[in-house]
Amino acid sequence: QVLIRLKVWGATRMWEADCFDAGGALEEQGAWLCEDAVSDETAAALREEILNAHRTGTLQQSGNHLAVRTADGRRGAVTRDKPNIFEADVIVGGAVERPDVLESCPVLGRLLSSEGGLRERLNSARPELKLDKLEFAKIQVNTGSGGAFPLHFDVSASKDARRVLTAILYLNPDWEEGWGGEVELLPFPFPNVVVPPVDRRLVVFSSNTVMHRVRPFKGASSRVCINLWFDGDVTSSFPVPLPAEEFDARVARVVRVLRSQPNELRAFCKVWYSDLIAESFRDAFVASPELDATVDLHYEEAGEVEKRIAPSTLELLRSFLPLEPRVENAKDLGGLFDNL
Repeated sequence: QVLIRLKVWGATRMWEADCFDAGGALEEQGAWLCEDAVSDETAAALREEILNAHRTGTLQQSGNHLAVRTADGRRGAVTRDKPNIFEADVIVGGAVERPDVLESCPVLGRLLSSEGGLRERLNSARPELKLDKLEFAKIQVNTGSGGAFPLHFDVSASKDARRVLTAILYLNPDWEEGWGGEVELLPFPFPNVVVPPVDRRLVVFSSNTVMHRVRPFKGASSRVCINLWFDGDVTSSFPVPLPAEEFDARVARVVRVLRSQPNELRAFCKVWYSDLIAESFRDAFVASPELDATVDLHYEEAGEVEKRIAPSTLELLRSFLPLEPRVENAKDLGGLFDNL
């Protein structure tokens, strides 16, 4: 499959991420990050290959289906571009989709062919994930001028999907504070985590239960990253239920129910982060009547979900959340998590 198809580009050890301490943060918050996931030399080569692919027209502009209410009252969709964001889906469904990209990007080919090393380290940190395949891989260039992604989950559209984990490798040696382009993770019920896309940083999180977005990017040089999605055991609760002895027992009970039913957790997040979701749509897309319709439908659907939630439950959560994490999800990041 992926490894077999990629052997033509050669497989060598490329990943240097130390995942030894990833398990605790992944279990509690469903998110973890580390520095120096690849060497300086590898990062520089990957960035140059991906930027060259963009310069030669190999990448396509990113787009989204925006949900709207149709004239007959049903839920429909319109397609809109995400300005200034260009991508190529290199691996889809575990198979090479864009051999032309790999032919022109040999270092990328070697990185993807050695993804088993990264999976092995993540499985060692949290064996319950049972990661067994690189299901999807994408390269991406954000050229600035406000390019952004709205809040979303990385849920696969496939009926039989086994996607469980997202990993993003950033390749931006010149990134400066104030440029934007941070990935913002919403690991409910913990504080939002804003992660700058600095060079060689790897961000890992639950595809199905951690909502996230990319904040508007306005940097002087392009923001480059590689997105990976891994298949694994979708029957295992990820993140795990919160220990009642370490948090308020009533809050832990609510979180346990939501984490055991990812569909319900995603619906709940539509209510809990309602205004932030609407803001993220307006950040990511050009103003239009269709965008207004999408935001209106979002609020309409959030209102319907809220009717299913007991007011006492919302009152309880508003009194206690966000919870203070018991496990750090990164090392040696200075003040990154201050004042969140």
